[in-house]
Amino acid sequence: MGKIDGRALADKAFEGLKGKAEALKARGVVPSLRVVMVGDDPGSLSYVAGKERDCKKVGIAFSRLALPKDSSQARVEEAVEECNEDPSVSAFIVQLPLSGQDPVAVLSKIREEKDADGLGPDSALRLEAGRPRTVPCTALAVWSILRSEGIELEGREVCVIGRGLTSGRPIASFLSSKNATVTLAHSRTRDLEKYAKRADIVISCVGKGHFIKPSSLSSGQILVDVGFSVEEGRLLGDFDPACFENASFYTTVPGGVGPMTRAMLLSNVLNLSSLANGQNDLS
Repeated sequence: MGKIDGRALADKAFEGLKGKAEALKARGVVPSLRVVMVGDDPGSLSYVAGKERDCKKVGIAFSRLALPKDSSQARVEEAVEECNEDPSVSAFIVQLPLSGQDPVAVLSKIREEKDADGLGPDSALRLEAGRPRTVPCTALAVWSILRSEGIELEGREVCVIGRGLTSGRPIASFLSSKNATVTLAHSRTRDLEKYAKRADIVISCVGKGHFIKPSSLSSGQILVDVGFSVEEGRLLGDFDPACFENASFYTTVPGGVGPMTRAMLLSNVLNLSSLANGQNDLS
């Protein structure tokens, strides 16, 4: 039984990213990240502040484009176009959730060459085709965590529980491109236990505290906890902690996929900055 320390992996990744940022600057390239944020949701504010600290740590210029909560759909889409056109912005993201605006319409405006989250339509199409340019951060984080332990995906059965735009669907698509056999399930899947029990790797992105119980799993599986919720002031993952007693490897919430997702966002920013300047030898 082995707990995978996402924080330690992220710290190591940040050190490597700092070196890549310095290499770009030495060539006259200033990598930058902009966050488009609508409203003042406390969780989003905290998350964006964390992104700003990460950028400072690595050496990436950071800016935010803050819009009022009641901004029109047209104004939010206009903000995205401003980022697309601004040469000082290497890459950007739209902080989700929005404040009532249509996220699909907003994300569809993001140009692939600046899509740090990898959630725009062109990025999604490439991912589905198995030829991603920018991999969505959570999917990249999950893959990096598994790879850190030498866990091969080819031929493995993977059950991804959760079909969200930012986690479940991208994870399923990306791991499929790595030749895993992926089942995409969700909280209302009939006989969910059947799919979860037979999988070598179970990845949960539901966002319901302790949603998965040991009775739904088999011994020796690899468990990756992506979902989280807050209950009575406590941050909970999707897996009941008792699930980890019989796992071969596992990640927890907090301290698992979250820190690595932040690191992968900055990795995407640096890769896009490099590609935009005709330099692709930083990996």
